[in-house]
Amino acid sequence: MTQTRLNDSFPVLDRPPAERTGTPATVYSAATIALLELCWGAGWLSPGGSEDVADLLRGQDLRNLSVLDIGVGAGGPAIALLTDFGARRVTGIDVEQPVLDRAAALAQAHGVAAALDLRRVSPGPLPFVDGAFDAVFSKDSFIHIADKARLFAEIRRVLRPGALCAFGDWCCGPPPYSDAMTAWLGNGMGFATTTINEMRAELARAGFEAIEAQDCNRRFAAIAAEEAEALAGPRRAEIVGRIGHDAAERLIATARRRALIAIEGHLRPAHFIAKAPA
Repeated sequence: MTQTRLNDSFPVLDRPPAERTGTPATVYSAATIALLELCWGAGWLSPGGSEDVADLLRGQDLRNLSVLDIGVGAGGPAIALLTDFGARRVTGIDVEQPVLDRAAALAQAHGVAAALDLRRVSPGPLPFVDGAFDAVFSKDSFIHIADKARLFAEIRRVLRPGALCAFGDWCCGPPPYSDAMTAWLGNGMGFATTTINEMRAELARAGFEAIEAQDCNRRFAAIAAEEAEALAGPRRAEIVGRIGHDAAERLIATARRRALIAIEGHLRPAHFIAKAPA
């Protein structure tokens, strides 16, 4: 019988202990994906949806471009790039198979499977030749990557000269942190957070130009608070019916903690725009 477990920040289900399997535990199992989609919609593993992508890409033109989506997840953002923002082709990469399987199913359902190239990759250098892409995009995935310097060097390498790097990430404020934030950082999801200024500095060190950073904390905190209240109120019966009382209570507690650390200013999602040197 499978044991259900929810961690302190995101619901992680069916996660095999690394010491038993001999391989890293799967963070985004099919069950975890389903729970996150319950909060944020089909294909979305973090909040904001296509509106968040539109805010990130405001003033940018992806029409007819070949885009690399790093940390494609369950495919919601990549599908939006194709259907709403005019990308010609999106190559979506991730390190876990369950998210890629979900993205493939959703791409098929949306009629964009031929334009979405999904690949499972290993952590490390990007498996693409220099200058392979017209743009690089990511939504809330770089929090899982500790070596930001290496990441940005690789992104610069695979971009053509003058091309766009656009991503959102969950940054943090400077320490010291509250107990709630400390618990969130130690939730077992492999988070490697940095401040907005540190992220901007890493982009500059990698040689990117025209760097813009937008602190989205205030908007995110409002969204997170509304989400927590909805889960605890109008959506409680639905959630209990879907996952049971105990799991629902843990999911609600998770949402409340996320809202709290955003309101406290510790969790600071941000949008970044930068250009590879021409």
